Amino acid sequence: MDRETSETTTSRWRGFDTNPGDNEASLTQPTQLSSLVRSLDLPAISVVIPTLNEARNLPHVLPYIPDWVHEVIIVDGASSDDTVAVARALRPDVYILVETRRGKGRALRTGFEAVTGDIVVMLDADGSMDPREIPRYIGALLSGSDFVKGSRFLQGGGTSDMPRYRQLGNWGLLMIVRILFGSRYSDLCYGYTAFWSHVLPKLNLNTDGFEIETLMNVRALRAKLKVMEVASFETERIYGNSNLQAFPDGWRILKTILREFMSQYRGNKITGDAETSKDEFTSALQLLMHEANLLAQKRASLPSAVFHQSTETLRQAKDVMLSMEISDPNARNQQAWYRDYGDRAWSFLEVDKK
Repeated sequence: MDRETSETTTSRWRGFDTNPGDNEASLTQPTQLSSLVRSLDLPAISVVIPTLNEARNLPHVLPYIPDWVHEVIIVDGASSDDTVAVARALRPDVYILVETRRGKGRALRTGFEAVTGDIVVMLDADGSMDPREIPRYIGALLSGSDFVKGSRFLQGGGTSDMPRYRQLGNWGLLMIVRILFGSRYSDLCYGYTAFWSHVLPKLNLNTDGFEIETLMNVRALRAKLKVMEVASFETERIYGNSNLQAFPDGWRILKTILREFMSQYRGNKITGDAETSKDEFTSALQLLMHEANLLAQKRASLPSAVFHQSTETLRQAKDVMLSMEISDPNARNQQAWYRDYGDRAWSFLEVDKK
């Protein structure tokens, strides 16, 4: 990679010099750190990166992965560009797997099956995640955590790649997870994650789409793993278009959350988090009502199968939220109001059901 490319890439990240060539310490410090890390008896670290036509973005990612990691595994979805060739040119020791089955979740699962390290780090290939944050995750794991997830909403984190409508959707889904699983996550749908490889069987991952990130976060809670969040800054994708589709992927995430909750409480009384507040419960219900209205508006433009699947997911989520037992009296009163007077927002769901 030439100097111009290197400087452009470095300037994208907050907290780093915009021109590393003007600062001798910025050149010598990584080398000194790498030598120090190699001299220590640290766990082997595997970095897993799913790719699909990311040839132009990889120069902004691979050179910034610390060279003391044990292995870098790229799972390529049969790219039509030079993704594989660029990856090998940038990092000759990279391990390439080709996964022809579709989906980010499928690619990550393929990569996880191939890791040989003690620690697994998930990283996107589009340049939105800074590989130089990896030591934060490793440090949290070494301090006693089982599973470490990045958060764009902790102090020190942030995002320049989340429109307002996606922020609202992420917040609503986060509130639902807080209520149903008792978590105190500050971020939900973000894929910068690290964990000890021995916890993979406990996560038992079995999904193929973008919802895998949410599934991992929920199953880490269900498995009672020691989870820590670390601040992370997400930038916009450098080149190309995202494969994320806000509407269908949002429904898949909601369905995943609901499925996990129902499987956890199947045959038992459905009881919410004792600390659920009125504000949290209201935020979650407002998200569902917003999605109901949006779904009704899009009915004519959606394939029949997609519409009926979405309405069934929403109906189940609404029924769970309105029937679960909650200890907080203010949240319970809010639940009763939505149960008694909010049915107009769900009316089209019941018509569709008939």
